[in-house]
Amino acid sequence: MLAIAAGAVLACVRVAAQPGTPPRRIALLMPSSPAFSKPQLDAFMARLAEMGYVEGRNVAVEKRWADGKVDQLPVLARELLALNPEVVVAPSSPVAAAFKKATSKVPVVFTAVMGPVEQGFVASLSHPGGNMTGRSFRSEALASKLGEMLREIFPAARTIAVLEVDDPISKALRSTLQANMAKLGFTIEYVLVRNPAEFSSAFAQIARSRAEILFAGAAPMMVSNTRELVERAEKARLPVVALRRAFTAGGGLLSYDSDLRDDYRRAAEYVDRILRGAKPADLAVDQPERFHLSVNLRTARVLGIRIPQSVLVRADEVIE
Repeated sequence: MLAIAAGAVLACVRVAAQPGTPPRRIALLMPSSPAFSKPQLDAFMARLAEMGYVEGRNVAVEKRWADGKVDQLPVLARELLALNPEVVVAPSSPVAAAFKKATSKVPVVFTAVMGPVEQGFVASLSHPGGNMTGRSFRSEALASKLGEMLREIFPAARTIAVLEVDDPISKALRSTLQANMAKLGFTIEYVLVRNPAEFSSAFAQIARSRAEILFAGAAPMMVSNTRELVERAEKARLPVVALRRAFTAGGGLLSYDSDLRDDYRRAAEYVDRILRGAKPADLAVDQPERFHLSVNLRTARVLGIRIPQSVLVRADEVIE
C-alpha cells in the first residue's frame, strides 16, 4: 500500500488535462441506493480530485445503483461495460462477481469483498494475476471481535439468528461465523431471505428458534432494507447487530464495520495506478487494519440492554 500511496501523491502532477484530450472513463456500480451510497461515493470522488481527476474536466465517472437488487447487477454491469470504461469499481462481493462473469479484460477494482481468493476473483492476495484487484473484507477478524463483544453484552444468550441472502457475502461469512460463535457458546439459526417479501416468514422462523440476537450481516439487500428490518426486530424485542453502520444509524444495537469511506478512498488510489498504466495482476490486494464500532445506546435503553463499559470504551461512535 505504500507504493499506492506514494504514487497517488504524484498523481496530481501527472494528471494534467491536455487540450482536446478525451476524459478518462471510469465505471462504478453501487450495490445499494444513492442515499446510502452518498458518503462512500463522496469519499471516492474527493480522493480522485485530490489526485488531479476532476469530473467534467478530465474524468467521466459513469454510475449505476442496484438499490439492493442483486438480480439487477449482471444487467447493470453489462450496461456499464458497453460504455467502454478504462476501469470499473465493484464495491461488494456480488458486484465483483457480476463483473467477473461479464469481463476478463477490463480492469476491475473491488472493495469490501470477502474471500477474494476463495471466490476466484484473484489467484492470491499478493499476486492477483488477472484483471481484478482491490481491498478485501477481513471477515475472520470482524467475526472474532464481534463475537467477543456479543458475549460481553449478552453473557447468558445462547442463540443468534443470522439472516442470509443467497449471495457470496453470506456464503463466505457462514463458516467464519460458525467457527467463531461456536467457541463462545452460541448456536446459530440460519434464516434464508431471498427478497424483502420474505421478511415476514423469516421473522416467524426466528420467533420459533427463540433467538436472542439478530445478525443482519452486510449483504446489499439487507442494507437497503435497514428500516424495515430494524422495525420488525424492535417489535420482536430483538437486538440487531450487523457489519454495516447503516444498521446502528437506523436503530440497530451494534455494528462492527470496516471504514467504508476509507475503503472507497483506497479504491480511488487503485484506479489512479491503473489509469497510469499499472496492471491489476501486479497490484496486491489490500486489507483494512482498522474497524469502526458503533453502538446505539438509545436502542439499548428501549430494549432494556446494558452495554458494558468495556464495550463502550472501544466504540468509535455512541449514538445517544
